[in-house]
Amino acid sequence: MANPLPNEKELFERIKTERITVEPGIWDLIYHHVGDDITAINLLCAYYLSKKEPIPIKEAEKILVYTRHIRDIVRKVTMSSSQEFPFPEFKDNIPLHPIIRDMFTHYIGNDVHSINFMVCDTIDPLEPKPVSSEIIQKILSRTRSIKEFMERLRQATSTS
Repeated sequence: MANPLPNEKELFERIKTERITVEPGIWDLIYHHVGDDITAINLLCAYYLSKKEPIPIKEAEKILVYTRHIRDIVRKVTMSSSQEFPFPEFKDNIPLHPIIRDMFTHYIGNDVHSINFMVCDTIDPLEPKPVSSEIIQKILSRTRSIKEFMERLRQATSTS
């Protein structure tokens, strides 16, 4: 759970009063890419928690692949120009409002960075070890935080 921005309340209030929106197609894109990777991480973690086993190193490396995908889509969606945006059907909706871009970068970026740090620290080639259930719980806390943030922001930017 990324630390809240110091002015989070004001930012959400600005989103509401200025009617800052995110086009539904962009939300579908984000949920498809980020949501699928979060789900994969959650399933992997839940599987090993249910077996009461640590995540083996080779399996933990998959988490890094998923977080790389998340970072990549957040980077693309938060581009400040539509010139190189890789999804031509949404070019008219990019760039996102600066508040939205900053929030995506802060909340999702920090949680993904934390997940990477925890996994990389555990599977460090100098002293590799499986990912403990304590770390698995922390990873799940971060993925839950990402999902909760995305839902709060989706509701705040909804056009309906």
